Amino acid sequence: MKLAEEIKEEVKVEEEIQEEDQTVETEEPSKEEVKTKKEKKDKYKEQIAKLEAELKEKHNDYLKVFAEMENTKRRLKEEAVKDRKYASQKVIGELINPIDMLCKIVASPAPSPEIANYLIGFQMITNQLMDILKGEGLTEIEALQKEFDPNLMQAMSTECVEEAPDNIVLKVMQTGYMYKDRILRPAMVVVNKKEQKDKQEEE
Repeated sequence: MKLAEEIKEEVKVEEEIQEEDQTVETEEPSKEEVKTKKEKKDKYKEQIAKLEAELKEKHNDYLKVFAEMENTKRRLKEEAVKDRKYASQKVIGELINPIDMLCKIVASPAPSPEIANYLIGFQMITNQLMDILKGEGLTEIEALQKEFDPNLMQAMSTECVEEAPDNIVLKVMQTGYMYKDRILRPAMVVVNKKEQKDKQEEE
């Protein structure tokens, strides 16, 4: 508002100068009057240039603030989408260990027919739970007989098997899981390393 009022005031003064010029057209202005008018015009031009520079600076500041606000809105929107996408991660992560225990229980041999019947029931429950979690985005990391990938697997130990390729996963000690495109838990594996045997033979 202050900037607009100053511009209006300058325009008003310029109009008054033009009116004065029209009233004295028939008269020959003195050197002093010409000098005074020139000084006034120079002063007003300088003020107008200063106001235009300030206006340009304010406009640039506005554009910067507007760009920052748009970036903030975009970032908040992306974070909200990410939060919704991975909303179930914490709960699924806490359920993995109990389900692993259930899987080990139902895979163990039954000491009697009665317990075998119980294990069948537990197997059904385990399968239902896994189907629910897979529907939410949980997937197992396939590691057995795959080349060792440090991004998805954690080597717990190494062995040397001549028949198997080097750097191949020989055993899976603990199943790894992905939640959508995130690693929820790396697979704990045993990796084949032929280099160790070669070094031992050389020594």
